[in-house]
Amino acid sequence: MSQLVQPPKGTKDFLPEEMILRRRVIETIRECFTLYGFVEIDSPVFEYFELLSRKCGSEVEKEIYVFEDKAKRKLGLRFEFTSPLGRYYATNAEKLTKPFKRYIIGKVYRYENTQAGRYREFYQADADIIGSYSMNVESELIDLAVFTLEKLSIGSYEIVINNRKILDGIINAAGIDESKKDAALRALDKTAKIGEAGVIKELQENGISEENYRSFMRIIDLDYENETNDNAKKLSILKERIIAELKDESVKQRTVEGIDELSLIIESGRKTAAVSETAELPSEDFIKFDPLLVRGLGYYTGPIFEIKSKDVAIGSFAAGGRYDNLVELYGARPEGACGISFGVERIIDIITQKNVDVLQYVSAPVKIYIVYLTEKEKPFAYKTAKILRSNGINTEICVSSEPNIGKEIKYADKKKIEYVAIIGEREAAEQKLTLKNIKTREEKTVSAEKAAELITKKQ
Repeated sequence: MSQLVQPPKGTKDFLPEEMILRRRVIETIRECFTLYGFVEIDSPVFEYFELLSRKCGSEVEKEIYVFEDKAKRKLGLRFEFTSPLGRYYATNAEKLTKPFKRYIIGKVYRYENTQAGRYREFYQADADIIGSYSMNVESELIDLAVFTLEKLSIGSYEIVINNRKILDGIINAAGIDESKKDAALRALDKTAKIGEAGVIKELQENGISEENYRSFMRIIDLDYENETNDNAKKLSILKERIIAELKDESVKQRTVEGIDELSLIIESGRKTAAVSETAELPSEDFIKFDPLLVRGLGYYTGPIFEIKSKDVAIGSFAAGGRYDNLVELYGARPEGACGISFGVERIIDIITQKNVDVLQYVSAPVKIYIVYLTEKEKPFAYKTAKILRSNGINTEICVSSEPNIGKEIKYADKKKIEYVAIIGEREAAEQKLTLKNIKTREEKTVSAEKAAELITKKQ
């Protein structure tokens, strides 16, 4: 029976002070998206299962919460926002201005093993641009990420980047058949989780030999003495190998194109970061090329990236990439498309792990607590509250029938409310209130308008 009073596995309840921090993080992200010209949309929490699974990959398909409605239609809860965006864009394309810059913030659901930073119900905040094949889109999204993370004071991080065009070329050069490409990518994507032996085993189970794996790893072995973080040098070495080893000219051209795209994005990222006027900047090498970055979703077609904290071991907390073929799957004409997704839960986990006392210092949204002593003062108390609220001041009124001033002040102090307004017979007669600052213990008898002025100055 005790199990029934707990939230389902992979979900959690949030206390009021936790919600204050969550709301601040979400609103900061929303503000940054808006500053960059993205417009907000919304779409259903559930879609037809076939739509959600159309291009997500078999591994992700297993993680979709699936159910039937009363008409026996097979539906699924959204596990991310990009597949629903493909359907949304195809449905509304004629009404949208291109390039279409949209953001969405909301809950998504994923049936997967729970662990630190990984839940079954969680918030994502996505920004996407549809309608351009230019690498300026990737540069814009990376700049947006840097700007947003500065605002969130997330600490040290790095942006890890790769390109599906490069992965496709290396897989071809390693002798892996095109029909087994997706299986190879799924296995390689698990390298950090299951290690080399686990990857080889999964590859072999899908008819891909260890020799194929060794060929792949030989091509991406780009480390060299004292310059392992030099992206330009790594990409140059990789280009030389691809040109020398790939026989298929079309595959070679596409792979070299992918390498050149990354060079443009990395150089642009450095330049845009350099013009920032804020004090907290990422290090010069904050963008890092990683030839083993895969991203498990099957719809990516070009550059892909993940953002990882250097301070907290929690995995990536933001990620994205280019998916030029997705909207065509849902009936729209082909469009260049790229997006980024911020994992709100992981961002909050990083903030709270970096500062374990952060919730103790989160200010209450309520600024003033009004206590009226008898029913006679009630009308003036509500009039006062209306004046304060009309001035944008969050105001709470005591609901006790027989208030005790000492207890009410303790209540306000516990909720971190800065001011208590006491309205007794004298105050009501004078149409004033006794304004008490709980921290300084200072008291003033003022009008509601004057109280609003004083509190607004402090905000």
